[in-house]
Amino acid sequence: VAQLKKIFVAEKIPPELVWLAEVESSFDPKARSPAGAVGLFQLMPVTARSLDLSVGMFRDERLQPDKNTRAAAHYLRQLYGRFGDWRLVLAAYNAGESRVANLLAKSRVKTFDAIAGQLPSETQMFVPKVEAIVRKREGRALADLKMPKK
Repeated sequence: VAQLKKIFVAEKIPPELVWLAEVESSFDPKARSPAGAVGLFQLMPVTARSLDLSVGMFRDERLQPDKNTRAAAHYLRQLYGRFGDWRLVLAAYNAGESRVANLLAKSRVKTFDAIAGQLPSETQMFVPKVEAIVRKREGRALADLKMPKK
């Protein structure tokens, strides 16, 4: 966790969010989902490629903890730049940023709670689960997390 936090801080992401890996993979760098997500932060192939990770049969950089963590932090920073709210960021991370953006626009709302009922049940449970883990492990609410200045 300490190594992951250093990477998150270097990528200008709140280090408390490394606990996302506990929810995603139980900190197993070789974790694979039936949907095709791989690694500590369960990056899908398309997302990984967009973050300049190699994804292939013989070389999958999602299996390298440092690269997976750096890519996840970069993606979280991108999502935060788009949504500006950690609960929406986590919903987008789990359900897809287009889906979250479209629901917000269609519903003319700005919060996770306002669109939660229209998201997949997995995402409805995912966001509170990450929030609960961060609160338990760090004693902080998602709303209290600040971007590192370094």
